Amino acid sequence: MGKISKALGLVLAGVGILVALLFICLVLLAGFPGQSSSESLSSLYHYELQISTTTPIEDAVLLIPIPARYDPETGTNVTPVDLSRASFSNFDRSDISVRIEDVDGIPMLNISADRLDPVYKNRIEPIGIMPGQNESELPEPTHIYSDRYSEETPVLINMEIYMLDTDPGHELETRSPAGVEPLFMPYRVVDNVSGSGGPVDDLFVSPGSTGHVFEVPFILSFDAADENVLTISSYFQGANQWWVLGWQSNSYHERVSHEFRGPCNGTYPVRGVLVTGEGVY
Repeated sequence: MGKISKALGLVLAGVGILVALLFICLVLLAGFPGQSSSESLSSLYHYELQISTTTPIEDAVLLIPIPARYDPETGTNVTPVDLSRASFSNFDRSDISVRIEDVDGIPMLNISADRLDPVYKNRIEPIGIMPGQNESELPEPTHIYSDRYSEETPVLINMEIYMLDTDPGHELETRSPAGVEPLFMPYRVVDNVSGSGGPVDDLFVSPGSTGHVFEVPFILSFDAADENVLTISSYFQGANQWWVLGWQSNSYHERVSHEFRGPCNGTYPVRGVLVTGEGVY
C-alpha cells in the first residue's frame, strides 16, 4: 500500500509540474503576441492601373479617378499616388503624358496623347521537352508585336502603372476607411455589400466583409472608330500586416473597371466596389 501511495504521489507531483509549465506557457504566449505584433506591424498602400484600346484613339485626354482623402491640416484633398515612385509598363513616356491634375479640388490622373496605339503580340506555344533533352538546347520563343489585331498577333497587351507605398506613416483604418483613408474620389454610394460573401460586380468578397458599391466620374475626350473598345481598370488596397507565429493581416480594397465603346467626349459615371474589414482583427 505504501508503494502505491508513493507512486500516486509521484504521478500527482508530475501532473502538478505539467500544469504549472502549461500555465507559464499560456502566460508567455498571452504577452508575446501583443509585443510581437506591435514590433512587426507594417502598413502599405498598393495602386494599379491597366488600360487597353483595341484600335488607335486620337487627341486623347483621360481624366481617371485615383485614391485620395481630405487632409484637415492642409484643407485639401491629397493622394498617396506618387508617379515618381511608380513603375510603367508598355507606356511610351515620350509620346504619352502621365500626370496628376487637380480637378475642382480633387486629384485625378491625367493621361493624354495625340495618339494612343494598341499593342498586340503573338501567342507563345509551349515546346515539349523530350526525355534526356537539355532545356538550353530548346529554341528561344520569338515575340512579335504589332499595333493591330491579326491572326499572328491576337493578344492585346495592357498599358500598366503600378505603385507600392510601404510607409503610410500610421496604422490603417481598414474597417471604416471612409473619411480617414484614401478612396477613389469623388464617389457616390449606390448600394451596400452584404456580409455573406461572393462575387459583386466581378470582385470577390470574403464572407464577413462589408463595403459599398459606388460610382466615380471618368472624364474622357478622344476620337476613335465606332467599334473601338477602351478598357480602364483601377485597383487600390490599404493593408496592415504583422507577425504572430506567422504573418497576419487585415485590409480594405476597391476596384473600378469599365469598357468605353467608340469615341468619347464627356463625363461617364462608372461603378466600383469597396470591400472593407477583410482579414484578422
